[in-house]
Amino acid sequence: MLAHVPPRIRLDAEHTAIRPLTPSDATEFAEAVIANRPHTSPWEPIHAEAHYTRAGQLETLQRDVEAWELGTGYAFAVLDRGAGDAIIGRMALGNVVRGAWRNATLGYWVSAAAGGRGHATSAVRLICEFAFDHAGLHRVQPAVIPRNVRSIRVVEKSGFRREGRALKYLNINGVWEDHEIFAMTLEDWEAARGDR
Repeated sequence: MLAHVPPRIRLDAEHTAIRPLTPSDATEFAEAVIANRPHTSPWEPIHAEAHYTRAGQLETLQRDVEAWELGTGYAFAVLDRGAGDAIIGRMALGNVVRGAWRNATLGYWVSAAAGGRGHATSAVRLICEFAFDHAGLHRVQPAVIPRNVRSIRVVEKSGFRREGRALKYLNINGVWEDHEIFAMTLEDWEAARGDR
């Protein structure tokens, strides 16, 4: 195992928690992915139908474990503590690069049924804690489609700054979409923590 691979830990807030996803989550996670297909598909790449099956999610979760072991990505289940730790979404640091950059991109979704209750904002804050306090990253960078107002609100409430717009940044649902680029650095995180 590589020296910079962080431990697979759970982090808790008052109503929300995150913990690493594992292949043993395949059934529950697939149910959440399938149930939220109409909610998430406008914001995601086009997926093969296999993505919306237990077998497809098992394969994804196995790749997540491999990425963690390589130190290239860290995928978490978002949990609703008030509902017995039910899986209500996914939060992931991807494209992790070390060296002089020490950066990761941030992607996430929270189920439609759990939306509007602060779970996404809490989970984003928890993954920032993981990124800066456990994974040794210097920068975390979410990119959000400009019309995704709810997601922009989540990253702004979580303390990310808007850095600009990247044109035709990602192919989402079959269309090359512009994205607003947000970022937080370790210095931003430490300054915000000092204010708490």
